[in-house]
Amino acid sequence: MGIWFPDNENRGNRVEQLASDIEHFQEQVKQDVEDGKNHDERAIEYLNKLAKERGFKSLDDLIAEAESKLSQEDRDKYREMKNKVQELDDNVKLALTVGSGVMGIGAISGLSAEALGLLCNRQLVMVGFRMIAIGLLKLVAGETEVGLKLLSVAADAFSKILKGESLVGKAATAFKVLKVLGRVLAVLGVIIDVVTFVIDFVEESKQRDTLREATKELCVARVQVQMTKDYSRATLFFSADARATLDYADTLQGLVDDGTITQEKADEKLAEKIDEWIPKLKEAIEGVTEQSAYDSLKTFDDSRTSWTNEDPDYDYILEKIKNIQDESKKSHAISS
Repeated sequence: MGIWFPDNENRGNRVEQLASDIEHFQEQVKQDVEDGKNHDERAIEYLNKLAKERGFKSLDDLIAEAESKLSQEDRDKYREMKNKVQELDDNVKLALTVGSGVMGIGAISGLSAEALGLLCNRQLVMVGFRMIAIGLLKLVAGETEVGLKLLSVAADAFSKILKGESLVGKAATAFKVLKVLGRVLAVLGVIIDVVTFVIDFVEESKQRDTLREATKELCVARVQVQMTKDYSRATLFFSADARATLDYADTLQGLVDDGTITQEKADEKLAEKIDEWIPKLKEAIEGVTEQSAYDSLKTFDDSRTSWTNEDPDYDYILEKIKNIQDESKKSHAISS
């Protein structure tokens, strides 16, 4: 790249590598969202079948049964979230319906009120994660208005409805779109617009400064998109586990129908399975943090001997995310 700043070649390669990582992570988010949707569509089939076998006219009636057994506080949270997603992406509504259906199956299987409340809140967090993932994908696809709406609802949900259920902050829903080396990337930001990083290949010192700044911004963005990937992976596992749980419920119901076991025994087994699942949801939710994302990426870079001489450290990245979180809070307050 030049004789005065020979490391510009390493810098340029690092910027391209970081941009490629983010682009790849976005594709993984897209695949996880699609796979989650496929699981959810299959789960809906099980839920409709199980609802009728248990004497409910429809899945909505089964879900209403679950609602009636929630505490007033949990019922209010659930209904507020339900109202918020009605005008959103069908994928988000589908995720909420599946989670609500599993809650319904738990309710009629004798799940304790405490366990039902935990299941309700954690499935709502998973719906919030799905909103963030889809919001990011919409922005990258150029559907800015839809993406912004999804992210705005998610930000509101985590700050109000789900406060205390997850460590997700405003920064997790604050993206802007950046073009780097022809790649369209979602990066940390508040104002949503399309910014292009122009790398000047004429003046070496200017090129060095531009590449350094690009590296810093992309390193911060990569942590955020890694976290979004972790959110989408958590929701995929939730959808897969929900489908498996409903498959198990269907099998048990078949045993009841042919007289092998009693309905009471089937309900007991199903309640036990859901009870075992609830703590795993907590682990999945709490496992997604800035530190875990950063550590994962550091291990990834080490495994491929990346040139990381000028990568910002964790404290720098965390401070940038915190600054965006503070700016996002101000922006949200002004728009409210």
